[in-house]
Amino acid sequence: MSVEINGLPGRNIQSAGDNRQVASAKSATGGNRRSSAAASDDKVSLTSSATQLQELSSRIAQLPVADAALVAETQRAVATGSFHFEPAVAANNLLTQEKELATLEAHSK
Repeated sequence: MSVEINGLPGRNIQSAGDNRQVASAKSATGGNRRSSAAASDDKVSLTSSATQLQELSSRIAQLPVADAALVAETQRAVATGSFHFEPAVAANNLLTQEKELATLEAHSK
């Protein structure tokens, strides 16, 4: 069975699969039987939202994991001894982040 997915800019995705399982499931349920030629015409069209999500995913994948300028600035500050660290502020930021993550997790359940 070949499946065609439309909606992604610049490409159509096609895959060939095994339709024996589909045919046996249809015959077991008494569903209408189609020839293998008709079964190979399955198509999926993506919505504009799905296309936008695909584009955003591609953009995010291209972003660097860390901000190189911030890393360089921090390295320079540590090397020159001018790096200033407030443990209480860092601890408070970590606690705030944990609370926000817990809130998000509670809403997703």
